[in-house]
Amino acid sequence: MTFRDLEYIVAVAEHGHFGRAAAHCHASQSALSLQLQKLEAELGVQLIERTSRRVVITATGQAFVERARHILRCRQELLDGAALEPGRMPSEVTLGMIPTIAPYLCGRVLAAMKKAHPHTRVRVVEDVTANLVQAVSRGEQDAAIIATPVEDTLLEETLLQEDEMLLALAASHPLAKKKLPTPHDFAEEPLLLLKDGHCLRDQALSFCVSKGGPTAQHSIAASIETLKALIRAGQGVTLIPKMAIDGCPKDELLRYVRLRPAPSRQIRVISRKTARVGQVLAEALRRARAGKPP
Repeated sequence: MTFRDLEYIVAVAEHGHFGRAAAHCHASQSALSLQLQKLEAELGVQLIERTSRRVVITATGQAFVERARHILRCRQELLDGAALEPGRMPSEVTLGMIPTIAPYLCGRVLAAMKKAHPHTRVRVVEDVTANLVQAVSRGEQDAAIIATPVEDTLLEETLLQEDEMLLALAASHPLAKKKLPTPHDFAEEPLLLLKDGHCLRDQALSFCVSKGGPTAQHSIAASIETLKALIRAGQGVTLIPKMAIDGCPKDELLRYVRLRPAPSRQIRVISRKTARVGQVLAEALRRARAGKPP
């Protein structure tokens, strides 16, 4: 029995499919299936029920999977501690970012890490918050940059920056020239939002509901750029993070207006408590912003 065997059985339990589990483990489906058959033969028990349509983990298999997760987590904690001794970083770090942060912060993060830790390769994975938190907690990723607090006791978070959200509307809209409008001023406007799973959707909707703004949801988009396109077409208004505006060429069809009160989100990096990756990333970014040497 090897750690790889444990990773295989856990992946099958999580994905419920040999092909998806194999892809997750960067292995061929035949190799994964054969190795799990060998594991069952070694243990003398059936862990998986195989049918033509689905994969079912047996009761014995479910108990085994839980123990396997615990062992893999302990292994990751040992690796974290060894890799992050003072003054040392691993050769590769896997960093998750949510879609409403990655396009705007990714380049800055990579540049800061290259300057501070030139021998460490950063591999970026873009996904929604729930998936990133789970991946970091399980040791599948080293850290993630997200915009909501976490409650996982295995994780720690380090604040990176406050990111104000602005009202985005068409340049021809009457509020485009108003100074510090309130949510009541656009309460009757169609509210454009990202689809479920994006924390920015929840943050924008929560602010509007709590401050008397619009609550009628109209078009549902998968990206901030799609929201911008809908606004240019006069389909409604939305809240867009300042991070997604800074550095962009001026758009003659769009206007971004500060609100009173000003909504914002907190950008933070999360990592396991047994690792220092989150703190190292935050420090590298802080020094880069301040123009200090690594």
